[in-house]
Order: sequence, then C-alpha cells, then structure tokens
Amino acid sequence: MSLDTTVVTLHIDPCCPWAWLTSRWLAEVEKVRPVRVVTRLIDLAEANRGKEEGRIRDSHNAGEQASRVLVQARREGGDAAIAQLYTEIGEAYQERAEPLADPAVLRACATAAGLDPGLVDRALGDPATLDELLAEHRALAEKGGFGAPTLLVDGAEPIFGPVVDGRIRGELAGELWDHTIWMVRNGAFFELKRERTRKAKVGRYAAAASAS
Repeated sequence: MSLDTTVVTLHIDPCCPWAWLTSRWLAEVEKVRPVRVVTRLIDLAEANRGKEEGRIRDSHNAGEQASRVLVQARREGGDAAIAQLYTEIGEAYQERAEPLADPAVLRACATAAGLDPGLVDRALGDPATLDELLAEHRALAEKGGFGAPTLLVDGAEPIFGPVVDGRIRGELAGELWDHTIWMVRNGAFFELKRERTRKAKVGRYAAAASAS
C-alpha cells in the first residue's frame, strides 16, 4: 500500500440499504482515488434494542445474525473475507430480495465469496460471535458513532454518511470523495443534511414496488 493511500474504515449493518449504497460508492472510489476501504460492523439491533417492533425489529435482528457470520468470516479470512462476503450478502439481500434471515442464503453468499459455507453454522453456533459484534459496536459508540453507514478516516471522529440513494460510479464517485474528505478533515464541519423523501434505489425496493 502506498504511503499516500488513505485508509477508510466503513461500519455497516447488512440490513441497511443506505450503508450498502455507501459501500458501493466507496468501492468505486477505490478505483479512481488512492483509497483503501476496511469493512467493520455496527449493530442496529443493539442500537435500537427495546425501541422498535414489527418489520423493523425483524430486519435488524436479521442484520445482527448476518453480522455474526461476517465476524466469523473475518476470523477465518481477515479483512478481505469480510469485505467479499458483505458484497455477496448485499447483492443477495439488497438487490435480489433474498431473505437475509435465511441461513441457506448466507451459505450461498459465502460460497459465492469463495469462502467455506460451513462458516455460517460455525458463526451462529458460537455465542462469542455475538459478543465480538457487540464489543465492536460499543467501541464505535464510545467514539461517537451512532448509525449506518459510519466512516472513520485518518483517526478523525466518526461521521454518519455520506448517505446516497443510488449507485455513484467512476469519476463522479471520486468527486464526491474529494468533497467528503475535505469535510472530514476540516474541524469546523459539523452537519450537512436534507429531508429524506424517497427510499434507497436498491433492487428489493424496486421489486416490491413492481409487485404492488
């Protein structure tokens, strides 16, 4: 890795479509800027424990289960494995609307990522994967992280976002990065936000809209 490469730590929850799209933006940034992304976790089920019910709770619980599988992937294959598996889970769940809570889906994702599908059962059969996930979540919260996606760059305080509603590719991805890194490194920057008026542009939402 070049001394000039910026390492970006991205905290995601597999259930979150916004974190998924931010991860796809950063994957494009890696192609056009000297950036290396490290995938880390945040647990939305833990962040909202006791505060929610119904489909949102079920989604967060499924994300927590999938995150335990990502913990196991990192144990067995390091940063590359967690990134590869997260990509396959995102394509399966966010884009193809395959059920995130189904271990069979997670096994298929592991296979697609070039990993041993047995890691899914090892993860879910080991309570320590939840302990490790919660420890990672709480360590981020102590630094000020509170949602998905969260970025950490160059030891700066964590930032929530940037939240994008669709795929950003090529040099446009690089330009958004240029603006983002300026804000991250400028201590005067605090918040930039507008009302969220539409859902994330991912396949599962498009499929649901077509079926309605």
